[in-house]
Amino acid sequence: MLDVSPSLQLFGCLVILLGALVWPLAEDQAGPLKILLVLITGWAVFRHGRQLLRSPVAWLFAASILIQILSWAAIKLQHPEWAESSPKLHRFGNWFAFAAIACWLGGSVRNTLLLWTVALTALLLTPWVVGEGFAEWAAGAAGQRIDFGLHNAQHSAMLFGTALLGLAVLAPRLFRAVKPFSLVGLLWLAAVVICALAVLYSQTRAVWLGLSLAVLFLGIAGLRTAFVRFGAQSWPRLVAASVLAVAALVALGTKFGGIVVERLDYESDTIDAVMAGDIEGTPFTSTGIRVRTWVESLGWIQERPLLGWGGKGRSLVIEQSQTMPQHLKDLFGHLHNSYLDLQVNNGLLGSLLLLALIGWLLVGSVKTWRRGELPGDLLLFFLCFMLYWLVINCFESYLFFASGGYVFGLVCAGVATQILRADFARPPAG
Repeated sequence: MLDVSPSLQLFGCLVILLGALVWPLAEDQAGPLKILLVLITGWAVFRHGRQLLRSPVAWLFAASILIQILSWAAIKLQHPEWAESSPKLHRFGNWFAFAAIACWLGGSVRNTLLLWTVALTALLLTPWVVGEGFAEWAAGAAGQRIDFGLHNAQHSAMLFGTALLGLAVLAPRLFRAVKPFSLVGLLWLAAVVICALAVLYSQTRAVWLGLSLAVLFLGIAGLRTAFVRFGAQSWPRLVAASVLAVAALVALGTKFGGIVVERLDYESDTIDAVMAGDIEGTPFTSTGIRVRTWVESLGWIQERPLLGWGGKGRSLVIEQSQTMPQHLKDLFGHLHNSYLDLQVNNGLLGSLLLLALIGWLLVGSVKTWRRGELPGDLLLFFLCFMLYWLVINCFESYLFFASGGYVFGLVCAGVATQILRADFARPPAG
């Protein structure tokens, strides 16, 4: 894709590998690496890969800049007191980090798996580097909600949930190369256990829901593959796998079910009030705050549906609320829903941009797989991730946080590099 020298290609790969390693362990130090990635990618594309500027993702990136400028200009003219001093282009720009990473991966599955492995290793180290180590694991086992020193428990759950999906989907690829009871196989098992416990102890219901739906999709895809490949001969294997899965779930439920039940029961009164339509009587719990701000955001969206209220839009909904206590206003600056945040800030144009970007990734990945240029397990991981990602963003504004940009960029880059390689044919790097 980029017709650069081997030394520059290696340098670009080292930058993205170092970024994947550094961000979870020292987020403040990752900024210069991000700037460096932007600079070298921009220079390389304009000097050695101008054909990439014809890609739909390049046009979507240009549209993202225009939409953010238009939203800022519109609110600056009509409500200058609520406008930011200048248009902030990084909010949408973070969504497109995957394209820069994809350029340096060079269409190589080997490079993609190496990048994901480095990111996984960094994540597994976070409880010991930025978290509280054994003390925090013990607190989680005792029923406390933990976050391992990351932004908060929701972001910790999102990161470990993504890793857990990748470990599950890509396991067959791993065990075709190594024996299950080899050192690598045991390390895989340890990583699965760590990620599963981290998701459990972070006590984030939205991530539990997103993972459940993604695993269900994965199971359906596995059943379909088994029947296509083995036909009626697949029944004994499926029955055995189902028995093992049920036994594992029962064992896990016996051991950890109390944490799940307690977390789900905590919001029962709030859910009852919402289901009864009593929004004003909804308690100010985690769910109650979300529902109240979501309802209040609808009026703001209706008033400026096309371009929204600019970069401060989502915080304005909370600041101007007549029902939320001041101490809660001081705590929250977003709506805990990426799609409402986007619609309030940038209106329908912003929402259409996100829809187009996700559509390009989904359609492009399936087309590339059908042409035999994207491995099936990478496609399956990407589809599971997108289902998971779209669900959890209904309950937290991951799209507008660094953790969300980090995960979205890494996962989507692994697919986008294959799409771009297929569209702009060049021999893969490995």
